[in-house]
Amino acid sequence: MGIFKSIITYYRKRKFPMVGNVEAVCPYCNCSLEKKPGRKKKCPECNNYIYVRTSPKTGEKILITEAQIDIIEEQWSIINGTHSEYIQRKKIIEKEGKSLKKKFGREPSENEIKWSLLNKELIDNASRGNWGLYRNTKLNMAELLLEESKSKQALSIFLEVVYLDINGPCNTNGCKEFPPFQKSHAIIAPGVINRILKIISNMGLNMNDIKAIFYDVAEVNFKNLKLPVKPETAWKEIKKELFH
Repeated sequence: MGIFKSIITYYRKRKFPMVGNVEAVCPYCNCSLEKKPGRKKKCPECNNYIYVRTSPKTGEKILITEAQIDIIEEQWSIINGTHSEYIQRKKIIEKEGKSLKKKFGREPSENEIKWSLLNKELIDNASRGNWGLYRNTKLNMAELLLEESKSKQALSIFLEVVYLDINGPCNTNGCKEFPPFQKSHAIIAPGVINRILKIISNMGLNMNDIKAIFYDVAEVNFKNLKLPVKPETAWKEIKKELFH
């Protein structure tokens, strides 16, 4: 079965069009770059954002335009056997875009659509008592804000994610027999801590700045979600992680 799947994948890849640039060349204006970027970056010549992805056809890192992101994502969904889910997701995004256009009186940006869908996802996870998924959605929101260079707002949500992690969020699916948060499930994700440390460094913030931002979000969550770990206790753990 594995060999059969490999053969199918091979022939599908052969049909894929070549997308993006393997070399350090802007996919918009074809100007040469000093070096091949490892992540999203503005072209110094045309000022357009260059995106970095892995080619489904060759497995190499390629530089693509914003318009080519969908092509790459669809190709990967075909390889991974999730094309039907990809199509369904596209329909949801299109529907949300039409709804926001009617609300705003203009075409919404891609990130405005993403933010709106994340908010709906957040509400759905909370209503179902899926606090682990709720936490993941919050993390995706922080990453989106960081992508938009909204570092302070992103920092606030990253700290909220760490506070939720310290409380041990669980997915109960509405089953009241299980507690929504269990301290025994608590774990602080190093990746989130690294994100926070990078923002602290870039913004030149100190411990008191971070403490104030943390307490702003933690006290609201402690009260509204009835969390088992008090903000003061959580701050001691976070302080150790961030400032040793």
